[in-house]
Amino acid sequence: MRGHIQKGWGNTHSSESICFKTSEFSLELRQGFQSGLAVGLGRSYGDSSINSDGVYFKVESDAHIEINQDEMFALCGADASIGDLERAAVAKGFFPLTVPGTEFVSIGGAIASNIHGKSHHRAGSFGESIIEIDLLTSTNQILKLRPEGKNSGYFWATVGGMGLTGIIINAKIKLGRVETSYALVEERRATNLNELLQLVREFDEKYQHTVAWIDLSGEYVGRGKVIGGNHAKVCDLKERDKKSPLVPKKPRKISIPKFLPNWFISNLSVRIFNFIWFRKPLQKGVKHLRDFLHPLDSAKNWNNVYGKSGLIQFQFQIPYNEEEYFYTVFNVLKESKIASFLGVLKSFGPCDSSLLGFPNPGWTLSVDFPARRTDLLPKIQILIEELVKINGRVYLSKDSILMENEFRAMYQKIPEWKALKNQIDPDNFWRSDQGRRLGLC
Repeated sequence: MRGHIQKGWGNTHSSESICFKTSEFSLELRQGFQSGLAVGLGRSYGDSSINSDGVYFKVESDAHIEINQDEMFALCGADASIGDLERAAVAKGFFPLTVPGTEFVSIGGAIASNIHGKSHHRAGSFGESIIEIDLLTSTNQILKLRPEGKNSGYFWATVGGMGLTGIIINAKIKLGRVETSYALVEERRATNLNELLQLVREFDEKYQHTVAWIDLSGEYVGRGKVIGGNHAKVCDLKERDKKSPLVPKKPRKISIPKFLPNWFISNLSVRIFNFIWFRKPLQKGVKHLRDFLHPLDSAKNWNNVYGKSGLIQFQFQIPYNEEEYFYTVFNVLKESKIASFLGVLKSFGPCDSSLLGFPNPGWTLSVDFPARRTDLLPKIQILIEELVKINGRVYLSKDSILMENEFRAMYQKIPEWKALKNQIDPDNFWRSDQGRRLGLC
């Protein structure tokens, strides 16, 4: 047991409480507190990892990872990070099928958020690669959950369940074979949204990993860049790299000051950044997987650029053929004089069986804006109402502003999820501030 301050990545929500090791969990301990919540590396943006009225629990397996080369899976402690898994796997000639944009996500958090990545159009969400989960319940049992069979309902309620079904202790995760720790990448520019979306479609056909950066400043016409990549083979490498093709790489330790001035992110500074980013030379050739998949991780605490007030991210998904919604978002940003330098656009393939999972076939766009711009919130609220009308949805791991009625309209499997939550957590012990706000707990 120790004192603990839990913060969301957006620096807008926090809670000071007590944190226990999972090995300390017992029925007696549970009865002494109103609620509990497992925590990982704190990369969810809003209040989904905050439990203001209770305590926290943390898995401490020393980031244990075992690679089974014959059956092509990794057994991971829930406290291991995506980066830990990537490095352990690539050293043996393997790589996870799905990874998010940052390596600083715990395995438990990746499952609870059912994270997606640049490979969703090929590999689906993280839950698709999970073979088995060990889950500690509020009744102090450890259940083995699999995507099919006896406990499959509990499995798909836990995958994407935002930590509200119990504590994920460890998991078996499928791996794919790779020859090298590099990617063969291509990058191209688009001058408007139609060009950008068409390029994403073309790149999805060619590449395992595809992502687009979109310029959310200036004229807001949807110009940007698309980058795609496949796992490089040994023959693709330079002669010097062929001798050691499987080299894990750790992130650089560049530190951003804890809190920059609130004015650091302004329309002018973002517009200059976006202009430079759009004009810089296009990439083509071999690049290390870590640099390609996790470019922002070079600055481990990049969220500090938004200053003390923090940031809010609005990440949404829309179905194909509803692209006009992008222009609605652009107009709101332009009229409000909001510029975002982290506009990330991807396509989604088929959805999986997770009850609260985010991806559906279509497009997803992430928009960051300073939390101090509270005048934008009513306009975002209108955008969310429009999103409901076109069968879109908001990503729970990034959310801090969704209302319960909107949430229910977006996620139709909530009643099924809540029925399973009541079975596996009959005393409703596992809770979060987001879960309370959205009526999940």
